[in-house]
Amino acid sequence: MSGWRRGSISGRRPISSLDEADAVVFANVKGPKKKDYLATAEAFAFVKRQPGYGSNARVASRYPVSPEIVREFVGLLNLPKSAQALIATGQLKLEHGRRLHQLKQSHTDAVVEEAASAMVGMSAHDARDMAVHLRNYPDLSVGEAKTQVLASKAQSTREFHVIALLDEPEYGRLRREAGRRDVSVDVLVTSVIRDWLEGTQGRA
Repeated sequence: MSGWRRGSISGRRPISSLDEADAVVFANVKGPKKKDYLATAEAFAFVKRQPGYGSNARVASRYPVSPEIVREFVGLLNLPKSAQALIATGQLKLEHGRRLHQLKQSHTDAVVEEAASAMVGMSAHDARDMAVHLRNYPDLSVGEAKTQVLASKAQSTREFHVIALLDEPEYGRLRREAGRRDVSVDVLVTSVIRDWLEGTQGRA
């Protein structure tokens, strides 16, 4: 099929202009449910290399996305090829890629590749908890971490309902952010709360 080359991780012809990058980004952040995460990552990375766009914040200012979203997409390009392949085929989503990128800061590529395979079929919540467990207990194997996390959830996971008083514009922003991460609003809110709890763990 014309327009496609092996040189690009996503399989697309490498992006060569800001107009091409814009087309890819807008097609995916506002497009159908099935998103091309790697093509979007490559588009953001291309823009970031251009004069005047050297930071995630500057790239985000060009599009209706946050700097955090740009960082998460670009982080996909640092993952091992086998993990990228699982993302390219839709077996893993952006949230899984985010957790794998965090895991890469403390573990080898071999462990990240194994973790990526283990995350296939796991929810974003479970994948997050497995990655955190591996970082907290680096001597565990991926299989042990997955088994322990899933076993603990079967024993102790409870569902809590919290009412958030938001106005329409605030809720609209929440829905758009959830859409860009390709998760539901409740998954996004739960992820934010868990990240906050993790960051404050051990404080008085």
